[in-house]
Amino acid sequence: MAAGTVQTVLTCVPVSSDQSSGIDQQVCPAAGGQYFHLQSQQAYVLAPESAGYIDSIAQPFDYTLAAGFWGVAFTTVVALWLVSYSAGAVINLVKRVA
Repeated sequence: MAAGTVQTVLTCVPVSSDQSSGIDQQVCPAAGGQYFHLQSQQAYVLAPESAGYIDSIAQPFDYTLAAGFWGVAFTTVVALWLVSYSAGAVINLVKRVA
């Protein structure tokens, strides 16, 4: 399923007053002394049913959540290392006594 389609869209591009025609001024009216020219451009337009998915993956990175995951992972690795180190010490002790 495609998230959208490639379509031709019209955009208003800023130009000087002598480069703007009458049709350009009707479609893209001047604002604050800035004139615009109507120009076509190809763009990837999202389908409305894909907007929810795109919005959900475009969230900013949550450093607090990532720090929590990193802390749990680091603690787990250190705990496993301590357990294995202790087990190795016990095994060495049993080897020496026996």
